[in-house]
Amino acid sequence: LPQDLSCSFAEVSAREPREVLGALLARRGPERGRRAQAFITCQGLPPATVAPLLAQQITHELLASAQGKGQKQAWNPAVESQELLQLAKLCQDHTLVGMKLLDKISSVPRGELSCITELLILAHSLFSLTCHMEGITRVLQAARLLTEEHLAPREEYGLVVRLLTGIGRYNEMTYIFELLHQKHYFEVLMRKKLDPSGTLKAALLDYTKRCRPGDSEKHNMIALCFSMCREIGQNHEAAACTQLKLIECRPWEESLQDVPNLKKLLLKAVTLFIDAAESYSKDSCVRQALRCRRQTRLITLQLHFLGSGQSTRIINLGRQELPGAILALPRFYQAAIVAEAYEFLPDWAEVLFQQVITRGDFVYLEEFRQQRPLRPGLFEEVAKKVKQQQAPADAALRNLKRFLTHCEDIYTYYRLAYDHKFYDVVNSLLKDPQTGCCLNDLLSN
Repeated sequence: LPQDLSCSFAEVSAREPREVLGALLARRGPERGRRAQAFITCQGLPPATVAPLLAQQITHELLASAQGKGQKQAWNPAVESQELLQLAKLCQDHTLVGMKLLDKISSVPRGELSCITELLILAHSLFSLTCHMEGITRVLQAARLLTEEHLAPREEYGLVVRLLTGIGRYNEMTYIFELLHQKHYFEVLMRKKLDPSGTLKAALLDYTKRCRPGDSEKHNMIALCFSMCREIGQNHEAAACTQLKLIECRPWEESLQDVPNLKKLLLKAVTLFIDAAESYSKDSCVRQALRCRRQTRLITLQLHFLGSGQSTRIINLGRQELPGAILALPRFYQAAIVAEAYEFLPDWAEVLFQQVITRGDFVYLEEFRQQRPLRPGLFEEVAKKVKQQQAPADAALRNLKRFLTHCEDIYTYYRLAYDHKFYDVVNSLLKDPQTGCCLNDLLSN
C-alpha cells in the first residue's frame, strides 16, 4: 500500500481506512480493483462506507472523461461503463451503490448530460443485478425526464441512443423510438455495433409492427440491416397476399373487364412472392419458401390463362370450389399447380375417372404418370367408379380397358379385367409366358 500510494507505512497506518480506500480508488490502473477489494476485505469495511466512495469516484471519472480530462485519448462510453460497473461491484450491496449513483446526479453540473446519462445506465445495471424493481422504476422515470426536458430540446440524439441501448429496456422506452422517428434519426439505431445481443432488432421490429403497421419500407429496412431474412420474407409475402385481396374485393367478371389492370396486380404479387421465397431461402425457412414458390406458379398460370383469352379463375378459390376447379382444368400439370398452391389433396381417382375414362384424355394420364405413381389402389378406385355406373358407355369401357394396361401389378390387372368381363385380356394374361405362371400360382392358392 505505501508503494501504491507513494507514502510511508507510518502515514498509511495513521490514516482512516475510509481515506485509504478513497486514495486507492483514485489510483487508476489494471490492479486498482484487485487491491481495493483486498483492502475492503482485510479491513472489513461495511457497504455503508464503501458505496459512497465508489459513487464519488465513478462520478468523478465520468465527469473527467466527458470533459476530456481523463487519461484516454478517445472516450468509448460503452467500454468505460463496463469498467466502472466492475468497480461498482466492489461493494457487496449493489443496490446501495445504485442508489448512491442516483443521488450523485443532483451534484453533476447541469450541462454534463453525458455524465448523467452514464450514471443512469450504471445505476440501472446495478439494480438489474439485484432485481430491485423500485430502483429500476426510478431509473426509467429519470431517463424519460432527462430525454424530454434536456436531451431532446438540445438535440442530443447521440446521448438519447446511448441512454436507450445502455439501459436496454426497449418496451418501456418506446417513446425514444417515437422521438427518433419524428426527428429523422431512426436509422442510427440500425448500426450493428449497437446491438450485439440482438434484442434491439427484435424491439425495433415489434415497434414498427405495433406503431407503424403501414410502414413496410421501414420494416424492410430494419430487417435488411440486421440480416433478418425471415422477417423480410414475411413482409414480402404479406404484401403479395394484399395484392390478391385487392383482386378478391371485386367480382371476377368485373375484373375481367379491365384485364391490363388485373395483370398488373398479378405481376406485382408474383414479384413479391418471388422476393419472399428468396428471403426465406436465405434464412433456411424451407417450408415458407416452398409455399411462396407454389403461389408464384399459381399466379403465373393465372396470367397464362388471361394471356390466352381464357376467363378461368384459379386464384382466391375457397375450399369448396377446389374440386370443381381442378376437374375443369384440361392438363394435369395445371391441376397439380392448383392443388399444391392450396395444399389440397384432390380425389385423384375421381379426376382420372372424369379425364381419362369419361373424356378419353390419355395425354392427361401420361402427365399424371410422369409426376405420380400409379398404385394398384388407384386402378381399383377408378374401376369401382365405372362399375357404379348403371350402364357404362362403350367408350368408357374401352377407355377403362386401355387404362388398365398401365397397371404394373399383374394380379390387380387380371382381377379388374375379369370383373369387367374383359375376357380377351384375361386369356392373354394367362397365356403369356411371363405372366401366366405367376397368375396360375396366385389363383391356385
